[in-house]
Amino acid sequence: MGQEPASAPVESTDPLAQEGKALFAQSTCVGCHTITGVAAGQIGPNLTHFGSRKSLAANMMANTPANVAKWIENPDHMKPGARMPNLGMTGEQSKALAAYLLSLK
Repeated sequence: MGQEPASAPVESTDPLAQEGKALFAQSTCVGCHTITGVAAGQIGPNLTHFGSRKSLAANMMANTPANVAKWIENPDHMKPGARMPNLGMTGEQSKALAAYLLSLK
């Protein structure tokens, strides 16, 4: 995986993405993942421009809203051995978080 650009992503005006940003900021996501201007986690991949990526989970699946939501809901099922823990997000939470991550371009 290449280096993420240092610039912060453009803020989305989509209400679902804004809800996802709030979820991200209130969850343990911030302890692992960096998003420039939002979180400075050091353990997981940098998500600053996640929405610009064509794939996720080490190129195992397309970077689509459905796949991102499924990943958030059960990362180990999507990629056995994944180091991301299951955070217990489902339904509208995972859809909102997926919308936010995909808005990061």
